[in-house]
Amino acid sequence: MQKKLLLSFALLPLWLGGCQENSIHEEDVKLMARLQCEARQLKEERFDIANKMRFRGDSLMKLNISLTATQRQQEDSIKQALTLRTGEVAVRLMRTMDSLFDVHYQTAELRQQFDAAVEKKLGEVCQ
Repeated sequence: MQKKLLLSFALLPLWLGGCQENSIHEEDVKLMARLQCEARQLKEERFDIANKMRFRGDSLMKLNISLTATQRQQEDSIKQALTLRTGEVAVRLMRTMDSLFDVHYQTAELRQQFDAAVEKKLGEVCQ
């Protein structure tokens, strides 16, 4: 009887540690929510800038005026900067997600729980 009790106490930390590995970590959720929020905000910024550029182009076309070389260069510079930032955010997001999935969220069930927690936190973090 004592051996069973001793064995039970010896295995308890392993069992508890295993339970913690199957849970969703709040810091992971916050990190992914912040990264996804940044990506969404950048997407909105890109769309807003693209709409402004299209509107300016359409307005100038109606007046039979073309963009100056400086204006074209400014637009190209803005597009290039946005493309670079988008790529950087995408790489950070993918690397973080891959790392978290490799370490903590290896099953489909845990990934679904994690995604649901991130989506919920995203509503709080990203206003």
